[in-house]
Amino acid sequence: MLNSNLRRNTLALSRSASKSTRQPSRRLASTSSESSTTGSSGWSKSLRGALWTASVASTAYAIGSLYPPEFATYLTPRIAPPPPDPDHPSAIAYTEELESRLQALPVLQELRTKPDAREWYETRPYMAVPKEQLANSLTGGALRGPAKLTLPPLVRARKDESEAVGILHVGTALCGHEGIVHGGLLATLLDESLGRIALLNLPDKIGVTANLNINYRAPTRADQFIVIKTKLDEKNGRKVRVSGVIEDVDGKVLAEANALFIQPKYAKLLNPSKLHARMGSPPDPSEPPTEGSLTPSPALPPAKAS
Repeated sequence: MLNSNLRRNTLALSRSASKSTRQPSRRLASTSSESSTTGSSGWSKSLRGALWTASVASTAYAIGSLYPPEFATYLTPRIAPPPPDPDHPSAIAYTEELESRLQALPVLQELRTKPDAREWYETRPYMAVPKEQLANSLTGGALRGPAKLTLPPLVRARKDESEAVGILHVGTALCGHEGIVHGGLLATLLDESLGRIALLNLPDKIGVTANLNINYRAPTRADQFIVIKTKLDEKNGRKVRVSGVIEDVDGKVLAEANALFIQPKYAKLLNPSKLHARMGSPPDPSEPPTEGSLTPSPALPPAKAS
């Protein structure tokens, strides 16, 4: 009887141990399967997230490359090619195309159609001066050409020389920081534009810069047309005060300036005719402009017959 009870107890313990051994195995297998599924799902989500991020980044890069925001062009400007040979056919074609764009500018069309348009005359400084006489001129010679000051400026001025508006193109070879026109060049353009209106208001029509103050308001991008507006502020004997502003074609102010010009005491000994030819001033500003002076002047002289 004792032996029989002992065998039953031993068998029960054996079965209990067997069940206890099998249950952890099942739980382990179940946990391993769930862990594998969770890991696979997390890896898939990470991959989809990485692909989505890469897609967005690629799209943004492509759009930014085609249409970069203005501040990005200051940080990472595109390097422009060097200026071409002015006599190369491609350079001549570029100059002609740029002249066509100048003549079609809305700002110029507006100036030509203003109600008081007949009170203004139109001229192209440097156009009437032979090239050999411009060899030692900074803006009329050394800086003239494709990618620089490609075109002679187009100036519309009041016949009483109280104000003027000049339009010109600044190229990619005129930069300080890549893509941004050098501030010193803008100072030169302001000095010449202010000087033009100042000299024509001095008694003997000749003078020198005594003082020039400039405030730069915004970076001036290269390869664009700019508008320089000047006006007479004060005329007092041999002293003339003038002011002006550089804008883009949309009217954004890029730089402002005011200046004092003085006629030297030896002015009567000088002949200002050549200087006035470079400035494109009429022989007698009191006379109304001729039809020829109102006709748009080409940037290139007509080809000579062979």
